[in-house]
Amino acid sequence: MLFIPYKFDLGLNRIPYLTILICLICTGIYTQQYRNELEFERKSMGYCARTLTTVEKMAMQKAFGDASPYTCLQVMYELELADDPTALIAAYAAGSEKFAGFSEEDSRLYIQDFLLEKYRGYKISVPELQTKTLWYAPDSWNPMTMLASTFAHGSWEHLVGNLLFFYAFAAAVELIIGPVMFLAVVMAMAFGTNIAYSLAMMGADNALPTVGLSGVVMGMIAMLAYFLPTAKVRCFYWIFVRIGTIAVSALLLAAVYIGLDIYTLLTREELGGVNLVAHVSGSMLGLLLGLVFFRAKKNAIVID
Repeated sequence: MLFIPYKFDLGLNRIPYLTILICLICTGIYTQQYRNELEFERKSMGYCARTLTTVEKMAMQKAFGDASPYTCLQVMYELELADDPTALIAAYAAGSEKFAGFSEEDSRLYIQDFLLEKYRGYKISVPELQTKTLWYAPDSWNPMTMLASTFAHGSWEHLVGNLLFFYAFAAAVELIIGPVMFLAVVMAMAFGTNIAYSLAMMGADNALPTVGLSGVVMGMIAMLAYFLPTAKVRCFYWIFVRIGTIAVSALLLAAVYIGLDIYTLLTREELGGVNLVAHVSGSMLGLLLGLVFFRAKKNAIVID
């Protein structure tokens, strides 16, 4: 089953320039990410396909049980994404098998030095993964990556899904509150959802970095539901062999999407790859901003 909002179902009397611009910015950033990822993968594969000496193969076997290019690639990826590659290399070496004729300590140090040198060569040969420079690590509290991560994405599917939802709801919000306040709201949601994620992940062992516009998207869903709860949003649906479009009230859509996120956040032990904290905090922030700053706007809305 597929159900995707794609358009506010009322005539909009102006063009939502900032909404369109944000969509273009997100697309441009991910296009660069994707090109970098392709180059990163190509150079990584080329580096790991190089022939190892007999001793190097033995070191890989002792550390990982295999000396194939695939194992090299997996290890290099893990090191590239690690917060502390040197500590991870030390952990690999500490868990490796001992070389015959070496003491435990000498064997460990040899494998550790080999892996350090292997990773240094990898860093020289392979471009830096751009997504790693854009994502927001919740323990960093870095305002620059809070903002950058909001407009970066993890895949084409992630990007397209976010932008469809964003345009369906944010275009109307922009025209209701005006471009200046709209930009301020987007920034507030970008920083607010990442701060909420950092607070929620304090002390957590599995605090993964995050990218994506979804926190802002959920904020726009909540804000539009506040402004125009009975207004319709046009949705595409595909249920088995039936395909079509349907107009659904903004309030009902908000209740379903936000309610599902809250339920999942409260009941699921492992959140997987979806930042539900950003989803829920974004929706709460969107509603709060509407209630506190835009009550007058709500009472004076006129959309042709």
